[in-house]
Parts: sequence; C-alpha cells; structure tokens
Amino acid sequence: MSRATPITEYEKYLRVPELLALQKPAAELSCHDELQFQVIHQSAELWMKLIDHELALAAQLMAQDELARATVTLRRVNMIQHLLTESLKVMDTMAPRNYMRIREVLGRGSGQESPGFKRMLQIPGELWPTVEALLTRRAITLRQIHEAPEAHGELFALCEALIDYDQDLQWWRRRHILMVYRIIGVGTPSLKGNHSELLEKGAREQFFPALWQVRDEVFGEWTRAMEARGKSPGYHG
Repeated sequence: MSRATPITEYEKYLRVPELLALQKPAAELSCHDELQFQVIHQSAELWMKLIDHELALAAQLMAQDELARATVTLRRVNMIQHLLTESLKVMDTMAPRNYMRIREVLGRGSGQESPGFKRMLQIPGELWPTVEALLTRRAITLRQIHEAPEAHGELFALCEALIDYDQDLQWWRRRHILMVYRIIGVGTPSLKGNHSELLEKGAREQFFPALWQVRDEVFGEWTRAMEARGKSPGYHG
C-alpha cells in the first residue's frame, strides 16, 4: 500500500521505513508476542553497537590521558547498560506458551550467537592493555590508587567507571538468566543445549579481574593491621 504522505526529513535521516521493515508484518507473526521479541532483541543489538562505539572513544581518551572525558564516556556506557537490563522486564510479560511458538520459528537461533553480546565479552580484554599503559605512564599501581583514592581522584573515578561496566555486564547476564528461568524453567536446555548451570557459570565471569583483586589486597592489609592491634575486622562473621 502506498503512503498517503511523502516521507519526512526525519524519516529519511533515521531511515525509519527501513527500520520498521526489519520486523515481521502482523500477518506473518507466529503469535502476538513475536513482535515484542523481535523489537527487544533488535533494540539490544543497537544499544550494544553504541556501547562498542563509546568504549572505543574511552580507550582513545585514556591513551591521550584525557581521564575526565574518558570517565564521562564510561558513565554514558553505564546508562546504556541499565537500559539494556531494564528492557528485560518487558520480556518477563511473555507467557511460556507464546515463547514455545516463537521458538518453533526461531529454529536453532540463540542469543548466544548475538554479535553485540560477543563484542561485550571481547571489549574488556581489548581495553585493559590501554588501562595498564596509562598506569605505567603515571608510574602508579592499582593498589596505590585504592589505598589513597582522594589523592588520585581522576584515576580512582576511572577505575570505578570501569568496574561499573564489569558489574553491570555481570548483572545483565544474571538478569537474563532469571528471564530465561521465568519463561522456560530451570531445567529446560537452551537452544544450544546448554543447561542453566553453564549459563550461571558464565554470569559469574569477571571482566577486569585486577579491579576486583585489588579490593582483596586492600582489605587483606587492613585485616592484618587490625589483627596486629588485637582487634577483629568484624566482617568474617
């Protein structure tokens, strides 16, 4: 059917006709919820593309010692990650029976094949050498930064923004598992045959392990100092 009005400049710029043509027409949907399924997953790929774009800038800014701008960029990534996680609430409204119908037409396709998700897992390994090079140029260690965060404000803020990415990626994976449980149950294997235990193992992966390890080091030193003074650190229960 032809349009009653000419395409607007807004639609041309955003390529709206092409964008809206990427979902199945209503008459071809396997069930009502399939449009929701497609829109949420297509939107996620776009958000993850933007995360990749922003983290490339953050790496460039770190290499140029523009730490304040790099941290602002990482905070933007953090906001995008929150949007990704929040979108899973919409998927929670899908009845298991409707997903069964979608799964019939989805074939062997799986979210584990998502190119955006694969990039989210790859980026930390690509980004960390830039962080290490920055620390080398500044002649400082993570331990020194975390022992005196007030004295190294910009570096500490950058480290916190990086661990936010790590934490939010872990949380997104865990939240995704809960969504899977809600729709297909705990014991049902994924489309690739993986049971929930394997999915949960992946959700516990740390992407910047040095930023977690330094916390052990700082608290370990504090614990030893407390015990040397005959005091209990109070968190071992």
